[in-house]
Amino acid sequence: MPPTAGFVKKHVTDLAYQTRDELGLSPFDRLDPLVLADYLEIPVLRLSEFQMDNPEASEYFLSRDPGAFSGLTVFHGTGRIILHNDAHSPARQASNICHELGHGLLLHDPTPAVDGSGCREWDQVMEDQAQWMAGALLIHEVGLVTALRRGNDVRDIARRYGASEDMVSWRINMTGAHRRARQAARR
Repeated sequence: MPPTAGFVKKHVTDLAYQTRDELGLSPFDRLDPLVLADYLEIPVLRLSEFQMDNPEASEYFLSRDPGAFSGLTVFHGTGRIILHNDAHSPARQASNICHELGHGLLLHDPTPAVDGSGCREWDQVMEDQAQWMAGALLIHEVGLVTALRRGNDVRDIARRYGASEDMVSWRINMTGAHRRARQAARR
């Protein structure tokens, strides 16, 4: 029987929190994605580092349409290398890098980037898992609920964790953090 989405989210969340613990982080601490990448021995490269090698592609993704590319994992033998778009805000870069690190923590196998006709190809389940992992790595639920209970708003929480306001809002919605903060306040 396939696992339920809740089971998978619990597994991914538990792995994210175990990883935060291994880095010595409390639920209230900010995670530095580059420290995690170093811990996992996964090199992280910035897209701007390739401007000399491929100026047209770099210019397109860094300037003309930075939203078209966030990051990817390149496999080299048994190793992984992350390439990310450093034209994004620091908070978005943190999310992009944690998403790619999530693929590594979840031991996702490499998949082709494009199909035979040149169209982008991806496994939606793996992408959803990596996105959930990124959120759990960046923003611990205990810290999130506590911050909301103390009256912090999305902007305050985003600053505390070095995450985007969109990521904080997504975590609030996906974890039911507002409801849980209200329940905790009533006790």
